[in-house]
Amino acid sequence: MDFQKNERLFSSGVFKYLVRIVILYIFSTIFKSFDLSFTEAIGVFNLRGQVFSLFYVIYGLLAWEGAVLLARVVEKKAAGRKPSGRVMIMGIALLLYGLLVSFLYSFIYAWSDILLFDRYEAWESASAFSYDLNFGTFMFYLLLLTFNGIIYYYRGWQEYQLQTERLMRENIQAKYDALRNQIDPHFFFNSLSVLTNLVYKSPDIAADYITQLAKTYRYILDKKFENLVPIQVELDFLESYLFLIRIRHRDSIRFTMELDEKVVQKGMIPPATLQLLVENAIKHNRFSVNDPLLITLKSEDNSLTLSNRINARILPESASSGIGLENIRKRYELTMGKSIAVEQSNDSFIVKVPVIYTL
Repeated sequence: MDFQKNERLFSSGVFKYLVRIVILYIFSTIFKSFDLSFTEAIGVFNLRGQVFSLFYVIYGLLAWEGAVLLARVVEKKAAGRKPSGRVMIMGIALLLYGLLVSFLYSFIYAWSDILLFDRYEAWESASAFSYDLNFGTFMFYLLLLTFNGIIYYYRGWQEYQLQTERLMRENIQAKYDALRNQIDPHFFFNSLSVLTNLVYKSPDIAADYITQLAKTYRYILDKKFENLVPIQVELDFLESYLFLIRIRHRDSIRFTMELDEKVVQKGMIPPATLQLLVENAIKHNRFSVNDPLLITLKSEDNSLTLSNRINARILPESASSGIGLENIRKRYELTMGKSIAVEQSNDSFIVKVPVIYTL
């Protein structure tokens, strides 16, 4: 049977309760085998034995639901602990619960056995905490613990599989989005347009421009499948990108850096992070030689902070995909399990990206 095709059946409420009823009935039969009063009284075995099984199944279903509810509560309360701690707390909680419901069952059934069949064996066993009762208690607890343990870890495994699949899809999509953002067609055609003018007006600058343009796209192609790159390498790429920007916009954009040497030498970030942040600032702000765009990059508390003064455009420089910051955010979640911080005030826009250090 293909489990995936029949998952709806296996996860249905009817199937779940049928399985529980069968398991509980089997355990009731095992339980009765340790009680000599069932085997000695052959004449009333069928009626009394079946009443016992019916009572056991009904009580067991209620106790089972209670165990499931308890497992959910404990799992929620212990969500912030380590896996080993959660397992220990879950085990202790189910142990105490199993003991409680088992002893409670013994006394309730003993009372019903007296009321319906005028039999006192179950009451004597319950009140004396006999071996039979202890074994039955252990079996009942084992049932609860085993079932909830299997369900708990099955759900965890299933969620892990779904999470892994989702992260793989997002990783592929994020890399595609990163490549699409980095190779911006508007930037590419604008660069060619600037290059065309430079070839005739200033061949020397045109040669430098071609060199830096080649470095920019070589970096994009070489690093597109890497999750992290050294910050020094990223800064070299950013310098090539800023060279192209300065040629095009002259002194309209001013970029300053204040970076700690440790960050530059040992820090790592996802590729093209800084370029995307600078590009985002240029796209969404107005600037001129008399009113330049000020962009600052600093290292602060194991993070890089890029800020710019807000002078918002009425319309962006080019059609914005709207996924630049989201692209960076996703890649940070995938590679580092961390998130970026975005802060905006009336006059400034600030993005803080975490730095990971190599040994």
